[in-house]
Amino acid sequence: MIIYGKESGIAITTARVQNFRSLANIEVDLSDLTVLIGANNAGKTSLLEALFAAIGAGRKSLSPDDVRLAPGEATAPKTRNVFIDIMLRPIGDDGKICASYPVGSFWTGLWGTPGIANDDEFNEFTPIRTTLKWNDMKGEYVIERKFLKEWKSFADWNTALTHDRALSAAKMEPLALHFVDAKRDLDEDLRRPGSFWRRLTEDLGLSDTDIASMEETLSEINQTIVDKSEILKHLKQNLAGLQNVVSADSGEVDIAPVARKLRDLSKGVDITFNTMGAQSFPLARHGMGTRSLASLLVFRAYVSWRNKQATKGGDKVHSVLALEEPESHLHPQAQRALFAHIKAIPGQRIVSTHSPYFAGQAQLEDLRLFIKNEGDTIVTRLDMDSLTDKNDVRKLQETVIETRGDLLFSRGLVLFEGQTEEQALPIWAQKYWGTSIHELGFCFVRVNGTDYFPFVWLAKALQIPWFVFADGEITPVKQLDAALKKAGEHDSAHCTNVVVQPAGKNFESQLIDEGYMAEIEEALNIMKGSSAYLDEFIDELHGVKGKKEVIRDYKTEGGRERAAFDAMSGAKTNLARHLGNVITSISDPERRFPTTIRILLETISTAYGLKKDKDTA
Repeated sequence: MIIYGKESGIAITTARVQNFRSLANIEVDLSDLTVLIGANNAGKTSLLEALFAAIGAGRKSLSPDDVRLAPGEATAPKTRNVFIDIMLRPIGDDGKICASYPVGSFWTGLWGTPGIANDDEFNEFTPIRTTLKWNDMKGEYVIERKFLKEWKSFADWNTALTHDRALSAAKMEPLALHFVDAKRDLDEDLRRPGSFWRRLTEDLGLSDTDIASMEETLSEINQTIVDKSEILKHLKQNLAGLQNVVSADSGEVDIAPVARKLRDLSKGVDITFNTMGAQSFPLARHGMGTRSLASLLVFRAYVSWRNKQATKGGDKVHSVLALEEPESHLHPQAQRALFAHIKAIPGQRIVSTHSPYFAGQAQLEDLRLFIKNEGDTIVTRLDMDSLTDKNDVRKLQETVIETRGDLLFSRGLVLFEGQTEEQALPIWAQKYWGTSIHELGFCFVRVNGTDYFPFVWLAKALQIPWFVFADGEITPVKQLDAALKKAGEHDSAHCTNVVVQPAGKNFESQLIDEGYMAEIEEALNIMKGSSAYLDEFIDELHGVKGKKEVIRDYKTEGGRERAAFDAMSGAKTNLARHLGNVITSISDPERRFPTTIRILLETISTAYGLKKDKDTA
């Protein structure tokens, strides 16, 4: 169950958007801290801007450019309307959704009867619709904001009826969404009218008596500076000629090195920052990472102060932060640390990110994946209720998300057991396609044994295509089949996206069976810096006890192959890259790709419409 912040007494639980840019028709459930993930141009920023247009503080004006264009259209038809709906629910002191607003609620008093609707189970909620539509009389698009009378199912949600009266600014003001984009910079905010810094510092909360006293002191400081500066006195004398030019009566020219009015001080304020033992520099001379983070911290100060002042006056404010790419310009450790700062910002937060370090700290139920499908955006989330085993949830959070957060942003997953495949498969993939797996957007992921389930479940839940490359030994195959069955899939023999080595074989033994002994020996020589390492290996270990106390026999029939297998098995992590490089350099293109590796790459190619590189594959 989602726990929301309880301070305001409400939360936005659902947002729906239709015909806004790439968002043809989406529904997004929102938590207290919702993390939007996905590729560039998948629609994450469009959602943030749609919400800002609907309920933003200083709401953005929508224009014809915001209306979605269907494929092949140069302009949108005038009959196409933009709809942005939000549902607000009352929140109790425990942070859980309530069935009704409490008696005497600030929000029911603000919105009145039209602002409260009931579902089929008589639960109260507040639905608000923002519509952008063409007005023939005005010859332009106009925006309407109204309460909805109902909240229909997603299949026909845009047909829900609205109340007649438009929502006034006064009814919307306490519901304030602030959009902070990726270009944030506190150095600019210090001087930009309307910034959170300027809003916070325009009224310093001083009494009239204090202001008068301080401004008198400022005037005295100005006079002292002018009196003691020969340059300023010289300038003042020359500027006195203004009186003659403009024919001013008893006019006087004065110079104020320091602002005379207290309200003007914030316009020229500067912030300095230094690390321990270093010189202090103005913020303008620091990098964008520091300035961007400082801007977020000022926003946090602004929201907490605004909430404090509203509470003092007996009012409520529901602040919503729509934040774009908070990780911009920050190094990985700072990105991890940033999560706690954003979590500390009062109100509801909706954050888009491309950072696996940031997304990896989010709770699984708070992730929303944006995917582009034939030009339109699809939004998916994880159904955590379907995981009844708490250990599976733990593995997903700790083993997958926190350690391999990058797979959340991948175009496809290729799963395998160990380090050999992890190091060697990307080499074969690059040789086959002529480009790296990173450029293609694929994640090649080691599952550390045969614990495939959390990876397969996550990929399916987020609609990320997945593939498995597995050893053919009896126990690993049984464990793989059990994981597939648990994830609701067929067994490995009937999954077209699962490639298993022949029965009883693993990566190393299959290479030997396919006749790659010469390449294996070459790779071993490169690894050890020797000209005949396998011979040295045989001479040293023949007749010595190996695994399970079995005497090694390397000099009877098949002994050299057994020695090669043992040598590879004992040096998997060091040998894998050399194996990949040696085999992919074979002059015969047909032998550059062992059978199961070729099948895997062909399967992926078919799924994505990829072509193999003509020069190398």
